[in-house]
Formats: sequence, C-alpha cells, structure tokens
Amino acid sequence: MCRLAVFALLAVAAVSVYGQPAGGQDVPPFLRNATPAQLQSFQQLIQANGHLTETALDGKVQAWVNQQGGKVAADWADFQKFIKGQQGQAEAAHQAAVSNFSPAAKKADADLTAISNDSSLSVQAKGQKIQAYLNSLPANVKAELEKAQGQ
Repeated sequence: MCRLAVFALLAVAAVSVYGQPAGGQDVPPFLRNATPAQLQSFQQLIQANGHLTETALDGKVQAWVNQQGGKVAADWADFQKFIKGQQGQAEAAHQAAVSNFSPAAKKADADLTAISNDSSLSVQAKGQKIQAYLNSLPANVKAELEKAQGQ
C-alpha cells in the first residue's frame, strides 16, 4: 500500500503546482468525486506529512479516507483493488525491462529499487534521494532508464 501514498503525494503535488484542474481530471482517481474541501484537506494532509515514512503516511491517509466516508471511501477501496491487481503485471514488465538493460542501468535500477524499498526513509527524503541519484547518473544510463519507463 505504500506506493498508493506516493502516488497520491505526486498527484497532489501536481494539483498544488498547477491549481485545481477543471472537472477533477488531474487528481488521484479516488478523489475525482471529492468536494473542493476534501481535495484541499487531502492536499494539506500530504503536504504536512512528507516527513513520515510511507507506512506512517499510509496510516494517515487511511484514517483520512475513513473520516471522509461515502464516495471517497468507496473510490479509495476501488483504487486499492486496482493497484493490487496491477502490481503483478507491473513487476513482470519491470523484470522484462531490466533483462535488457546494460550493466550500468541494471546497477542503477537495483540502487533505485533499494532506495524505494528503504522503509526507514520518509516520503520526502526518499524522493530527494531518488532525485539526487538520478541526477548523478551518466546521461546514457539515465536515458536508458527513462526509455524503459516510457514503455
């Protein structure tokens, strides 16, 4: 479930940068039917808790969803089911991509996976560490990872 909070964090960050989208289009799927007040509340929750680990943030998000109830809670449950259903396919696609990587890209992928799986890091620290690592990669390795991600 920790990937759900990261996804939500990224989606909310996009909303905060670009403003509230018309028709609720660029918000996480579980918030497409949320009220403007709920969107704002969720955004504040995520922004105020980036210092937490993914597990702790997931707990806060789940508590917030439970408090909202109704359509938000139902949409959250549907979103969780969808993500769980996609995890196997995503992992298989990842492994297929890695099998075609150069040795340098394989090392970078392993290092990035280790950062992503480090449960001791806060969501914010994890994002910063991943960004710093990506910025340190040679251009060809970074391009190889980006190409695979785009497929």
